[in-house]
Amino acid sequence: MGVKTFQDNTTDVKYTFHRKAGRSIIERRSVFSPDGESIAIIVENVVRVYNIQTGDCVRTLETEHPVNELIAIEFPVDEDYNFYGCSKNGCITTWTWENGAVLRETNLAIPENTHIVSFNLIDSKECFVTTTYGLYKTLHLGTYSIKTGELLQKYTECKPLSTDLVQVSLGWCYGDRFAAISNGTKCIFIQNLKQPHVKTEIVNHNKFRVLAIAAHTTQNAIAISDSLGRITVIRGNLYDYTKIAREVLHWHFLPPMAVCFSILGNYLYSGGMEKVLIKWTTGHLTNKANEKMFIPRLPGMIRYITANNTHIAITLTNNSVVIASSQMRVVSTILECGGLSPVARAVGTSLIYHKHLGALLIGGRTGHLQLYSTTTDKVLYNIDITGQNNIPPSRRNLLPLETEVTCAAISGNGSWLVTSEYRNDGLMYPEEILKFWKMEQKHASPFKLNTCVNLSHGGCNVVSLALNKNGDYCVSAGADQKIRIWKCETSKSPKKTYWSCLTACYYSSGIAQFSASNVLNNFKIGEGFQSGEVENFPYLTDLNKTNDVIKKLFNIHKEQSLFDDGVYDVNVKRNEEHDMGGVAISQDGSLIAAWFGCKLTLWDTHLCSLRTTLSHPALRPKGIHVKFGNKDAAHYLVCTTEQCVAVWSLLSLTVKWMVQINPTYLAADPCSNKMAITTSNNDVFVFSPHSSSPILSRKCLINPKTGVFKLCTFGAISTNNDIRLYVMRNDSEIYCLEPEHKEEGSLEVMTRRRLPKSKFSTLLAEQQISEVQPAMPLDVQSFDVTSTGHDALLQFLTASPHMVPPVSLLCTSFLQNMSGHQQPEESPEDHQEQTMEVDSDSESEREDIPKFNGPFAPKVTQLWTPNYEDIKEKRLKKILKEPFLDLHTTQSMFIA
Repeated sequence: MGVKTFQDNTTDVKYTFHRKAGRSIIERRSVFSPDGESIAIIVENVVRVYNIQTGDCVRTLETEHPVNELIAIEFPVDEDYNFYGCSKNGCITTWTWENGAVLRETNLAIPENTHIVSFNLIDSKECFVTTTYGLYKTLHLGTYSIKTGELLQKYTECKPLSTDLVQVSLGWCYGDRFAAISNGTKCIFIQNLKQPHVKTEIVNHNKFRVLAIAAHTTQNAIAISDSLGRITVIRGNLYDYTKIAREVLHWHFLPPMAVCFSILGNYLYSGGMEKVLIKWTTGHLTNKANEKMFIPRLPGMIRYITANNTHIAITLTNNSVVIASSQMRVVSTILECGGLSPVARAVGTSLIYHKHLGALLIGGRTGHLQLYSTTTDKVLYNIDITGQNNIPPSRRNLLPLETEVTCAAISGNGSWLVTSEYRNDGLMYPEEILKFWKMEQKHASPFKLNTCVNLSHGGCNVVSLALNKNGDYCVSAGADQKIRIWKCETSKSPKKTYWSCLTACYYSSGIAQFSASNVLNNFKIGEGFQSGEVENFPYLTDLNKTNDVIKKLFNIHKEQSLFDDGVYDVNVKRNEEHDMGGVAISQDGSLIAAWFGCKLTLWDTHLCSLRTTLSHPALRPKGIHVKFGNKDAAHYLVCTTEQCVAVWSLLSLTVKWMVQINPTYLAADPCSNKMAITTSNNDVFVFSPHSSSPILSRKCLINPKTGVFKLCTFGAISTNNDIRLYVMRNDSEIYCLEPEHKEEGSLEVMTRRRLPKSKFSTLLAEQQISEVQPAMPLDVQSFDVTSTGHDALLQFLTASPHMVPPVSLLCTSFLQNMSGHQQPEESPEDHQEQTMEVDSDSESEREDIPKFNGPFAPKVTQLWTPNYEDIKEKRLKKILKEPFLDLHTTQSMFIA
């Protein structure tokens, strides 16, 4: 039985806004579990546990009380069943590793406005913590109790300078525990934890800055890496700098950011900007002294290295952690969305939803695009767009500059992908390539390169791309102040599909006043340098507090730009009214809209001719985005500038409505007439070009100081009324605005309910009522034969086998008994009128049969009951009437 409810007053759909992907997993050092099967990674204020072999997240450890950020996690040496973590505000959380339950939370006795810089476990009872508070730029060292949080020992004589490059490692020296501290300067600080007065300060022998430090687990040794690329192993009495010995290991050409000893200390791992992990042999192993092993071509710069007996965890700047075996073979990769290079963030990446793959196409590491699945929350593919090796920088300029993917667009049917890539170092001619990719899921990558066009816009950066729904026309806008129309053609012999340029269109003279965007131009300026000349690089030896290159390299995954935003050239006069903006193609593919400064132009796709120009005083100084409406809003054209959004009617060529906001991006839903706008205040508006009143509005979803929404796109929708919008911040974090999932609800009227998944489900109610009782077990011993109440069943149970009537005579009664039909009770009058002559003998026999009245008494009345006495009489009469022998037949037989 189904229950239906109907309410005339409809309620609005509730929407939730949550972060989908893009969390950073590389801010802190990862830790292996004691059994070596899992790895724990800090993700902001939680700890994720991943399986080493599969790379899947198996569980998440959360704190009991909310914390802002976790600084470090660690297993103590004397136990392996508890897990410890410390937050930035000094809250130590103890988890049970077996089930991940919070065992205890302890607040350290630190002053207010104090931030924890590093956290290291001495054992399960004590920890070594470095803090900094207020405006002071020095580190304060102390030992605290884990159970009570009280200060056990304070080290006042050692006060290193506090920087973003502080690293602390604990080791053993002559039976005492010590802490080795590096802060990005040329000095190393050694502090004895048992004797506060025992300390030393070791200066790097080559006067270069120390970037990373690691202490040996058993021996009196530490390893450091400097900005020149050298790895130095220091052995001896670490408390006296005059009694130490140094061993220099040199392979790195660029600064290594991480060093790590193995568990037994026989091997040393190092890595940095070259994207290569090196395994050094430092122990007393026969025939293996100074042996090196490599893992080359890692997808990012190395930030941290962690090792256990069997595996190595390499934290990379592309927001991934690579798990390798001790034999230097990659086992798995833990990858999260993001990892964009600073140049890609500054240029602006892409956010496109591919409905056939059910995934988002977003920017990835240098020269790549990521295909992120919104259903499984995993990165499906890393699509290599440029197909180039990494270009290492030089010591003259450590900031990397490689070929970046600047724009991307997908056709409405998802069959074609168009990308543009660009590189300009200020020394050589700019590299600019336009590529057309065809979707083919049979290959390892979902897209296969079809056409490659070098210098499609004469070496100028492509600022916007657009494809029509069928994927046979494409338009590109470049910094050369031209748009080019591309068409997909098929050759006859051999039959092959390719893209060709129909024409180049321009509104003004078509001569650009500048060659490219400031993001990729004037980045590296060539200077005269003669061979053999000795140069001094101050950033390799001295700490620059205002603009530190080494600091930028270490935090390159958070840098929004590696260059100083200034003018293009003082000798060139710029006019923003000629800057190129966005381009778009109409739903039927007949019109092209393109921004030429503050002029919005309309072009014929097939004739490649200018149809009209739209302008308005409020659209100055230049336009940014433009989109055609879809479905019933196909006759509208929506455009944005830095301060307003306007809707043009293509039928009357007038402005239908205009709103003054500060838009950052404009997106159109290809499956409906809806559009979305994000603003600089992190507001989201979903509207239709028919009206200026928004369908959905959410204001200040996130504090703009933490990041501004730069991109948005519509995702898959289940119905026409639901909206699913994906938004990306400028730090490549993806958020989703989608309807709230309701757990309980009643069935609506069929005409107004949401469409079901199948036609059969429309017949089912959300709530069902049934009177069917579950079957009860039957006790064979208590079964009463006389309680059946049915003649047919009684004859089977009481009569002998040879006396049972045929089954054909009992089928009707059995079926009636199974179906449960009941005959209406007869009135006394009808019972009196009906008379039946019954033989006395048969009546006496029937009186001997007991009448059953019990729980199993029959509830149905038989429609027909066999009478065996009448059958006997009929057969006897037939025998008497007809002769036993046919006289005529017998007579003929005898005569013959």
